[in-house]
Amino acid sequence: MSQIILNVVGGNIADGVSLDVGGEVSPGAGEVVVDVEAAPINGADVLFAAGWFGVYPQVPAAMGAEGVGRVVEVGDEVDSALVGRRVAILPSFRFGTWATRTVVPAQNVVPVPEDTDALQLAMLSVNPATAYALLHDYVELKPGDWVGLNLANSAVGHYLIALARRAGFKTLAVVRREDAAEQVRRLGADVVVLDGDDLGERVGEVLGDAKLRVLFEGTGDPGQIAQLVSAVENGGSVVAFSAVTGQPPVVPLADLIYRGISLRSFFILTWLQNTPRDRLEQVYGELSQLIDEGVIGAEVQATYPLEEYRKALQNAQETGRTGKVLLVPTRSA
Repeated sequence: MSQIILNVVGGNIADGVSLDVGGEVSPGAGEVVVDVEAAPINGADVLFAAGWFGVYPQVPAAMGAEGVGRVVEVGDEVDSALVGRRVAILPSFRFGTWATRTVVPAQNVVPVPEDTDALQLAMLSVNPATAYALLHDYVELKPGDWVGLNLANSAVGHYLIALARRAGFKTLAVVRREDAAEQVRRLGADVVVLDGDDLGERVGEVLGDAKLRVLFEGTGDPGQIAQLVSAVENGGSVVAFSAVTGQPPVVPLADLIYRGISLRSFFILTWLQNTPRDRLEQVYGELSQLIDEGVIGAEVQATYPLEEYRKALQNAQETGRTGKVLLVPTRSA
């Protein structure tokens, strides 16, 4: 088995990991062994390696939060019918999908379609589920309602816009660059607005008498949040799902107290822990079907074998990147 191991916390991720080639792996009770087909490099993986994620690595630590593969062996207390099934690996506090084979708890895999694109299924567990939960678990939305989203050209943004469009929700998308704006328009956002000093005024003009039921916040930029929150209805919500600036999201005091705006948050690992198994299977089943039908998906910029992990990690951290970077492990004969 080959796997990518984090050796140093912090610094350049490409310099802090190595490819480890070891022996075969065996499952313990309640575990399964999965032959990995593909695994993406997510922002959360970079944060994990830097020691800035919700899980702090104890080095040496396996890398990779999600992926897709096939169950090849099961441990005690696991249904043997899983052997041979194609599964998505759900993220947990235990990383390890950047590998030819990985051992994971059986509760952290869900069956997925056999004939669907492996690269798209590899990205199923985190960003599509985040977009789905944001749209369904915070505010009861109905067709015609407006939702706002900054960081709209992110992977979560891609899925959220597509899912909102399918459900009949209207999306106000905020981006920082014109090329990103064009990309988001093609995804089907109803209104796309460029960030700037007069952002709040322009958003107000576009919406007219309408208000956002909820704002999905991914920047951590207090200035931008202050401008956008004025477009949220009284008693509405701001839901933080990321913070690319590294700053905590802040809702202005007047909006918080006098207008009853609530600031809430989403963390995929907490959601997975708190969501009943039958609903997880329903959500991931629905999302994998939408991937199969081409309704949702993410642009892929490049794929790399494990042996080229340094190139992959460098590519994944490049600014201006327009698609996801994935590792595609191959097993030696």
